[in-house]
Amino acid sequence: MGSEIIQRNIDELSIFFSDSDHDILTSTEIGLVEGVKYIHAGNGETSYRDGNLYVHIDGDPTKFSISELSYGSTFVTAIAFADLNGGLIRAGEEAGSGQGEILLILLIDSNLPDSAMARAGITATEGITASLQDLGLAYSSLIPSGAVKQNILVIRDRGSRMYLRGAGKHTKLGELIGCSTIEAVKASAAENGVTIVNRMNLLGMLEPYGYDQEKLYNLSGSQDMSLFLVKVIAGNPKPSAIGAVSAALHIYHEVQWGLLEEETALKVVRRLMRTGLLQDVSGMSILDTIATAVARCVAEN
Repeated sequence: MGSEIIQRNIDELSIFFSDSDHDILTSTEIGLVEGVKYIHAGNGETSYRDGNLYVHIDGDPTKFSISELSYGSTFVTAIAFADLNGGLIRAGEEAGSGQGEILLILLIDSNLPDSAMARAGITATEGITASLQDLGLAYSSLIPSGAVKQNILVIRDRGSRMYLRGAGKHTKLGELIGCSTIEAVKASAAENGVTIVNRMNLLGMLEPYGYDQEKLYNLSGSQDMSLFLVKVIAGNPKPSAIGAVSAALHIYHEVQWGLLEEETALKVVRRLMRTGLLQDVSGMSILDTIATAVARCVAEN
């Protein structure tokens, strides 16, 4: 993008700046630091000393992903580490814990005021939330807004002749930030084993809602758990089944958002289960209805 050199190895991702014009606004306890020479993202302790910013991640530093986008002479590079296998949470819900984490490093090759750096962090946060929604992830049966462990670094270049005052979604810079963030987060999530493709199986779709293999077995009516688990692992559901479950889960969320009455939604979900999975079931709730239909569908195939 500019005067920085980005390197990855098994110990850390490092970024070297050839000048002292780069300032970083961090979401860590370190806050704003000026004249940074190096960024080190790895398993060491988060700290700042002698022009070196160290940022801790629990995961594998080789699984960072990079997305660089530009418009005219403005460049934005998003460097993300995203382990979305756990530790997701939704703003406003009970504080939680977990092993998942997100680190986003946002390199902007322009000079920005402090306020625009903060706004860039907000725009990037919304990009992270959009990524989680695109991947169909869930936290406590709701769509998560981020990870329990999540940090963002926004970097400006004070030496640039380009001075940009805004980084919201209404600006071109905000568009670049959002797009590059989404690309980098999804790519790193895939490196860590989470993609929309590998989640397009019936168990993977229900697991974030609290329905694991054992719970599905208990709903299936099957008498042989080993055989049931073999069918779960080897299952290759029809697109109609995937579509029916996906639509039913979206209807569930619309009930949570207050857009649909649960009684009406439950009738629609039962109809979807009959047409998509050939299962005529009725559970205590929308999720139980979906899970029971899925469990019986797996057991019968």
